[in-house]
Amino acid sequence: PMSMPYTAMARISTNTQQFQSVPRRTYEVRGLKVQVPSNYVTREELNTTQALYTRNVVTAAVENTYQDWDGNFRTEKIYTDNPAWIFYDLLINNRYGLGEFISSADIDKYALYRIARYCDELVPDGNGGFEPRFRANLYLAKAKDCYKVLKDMATIFRGMLYWMDGKLTTIMDEKRAPIYTFNKSNVVDGNFEYEHTGSKTRKNQIIITWNNPQNEFKLEPCLLYTS
Repeated sequence: PMSMPYTAMARISTNTQQFQSVPRRTYEVRGLKVQVPSNYVTREELNTTQALYTRNVVTAAVENTYQDWDGNFRTEKIYTDNPAWIFYDLLINNRYGLGEFISSADIDKYALYRIARYCDELVPDGNGGFEPRFRANLYLAKAKDCYKVLKDMATIFRGMLYWMDGKLTTIMDEKRAPIYTFNKSNVVDGNFEYEHTGSKTRKNQIIITWNNPQNEFKLEPCLLYTS
């Protein structure tokens, strides 16, 4: 038998009376399995929209309440589309990632854990239901500059990466409580200066492309309006 490591294969048979040539096929597949936290239960395992952080880190039983993470990962790799753990896999994998140069000890995994939970929070899907805030359904077709790939992947969760305190750390743009309040009592002379662009130079429409899961994940344009 032929050996094709790291390859997904599909075998079909067709009737030549119905098809004059090999028909075009498309597949919806689950991608690579990756390491996930020991307290994490994926949506695919639950067959639900909501992922849970209720797996007992000692007994592996799924509990009814949140379970604290002990900093370890599950012994077996699991499929997930959470962008934080796909990002982590790309960092530590020594075949297609940076595992030859970076180890898990070089990564702030707790920062990624916070990002992962933020990605799993449910938000309105625009059709009366809910969906995870961020998901990653992609494949890397060719080799590229590693730093560019990491930066592009970090944008999935509105993040960026930098080196701090001897670790590769990721942060994300999210809503947070105010750090400092400015008012007339703590501003020089109590005066504010306001600057803004003219209405004619402001962009009020943006066209983006996205992979539509309702149409075989094909790239489609989407028009967004801004205020």
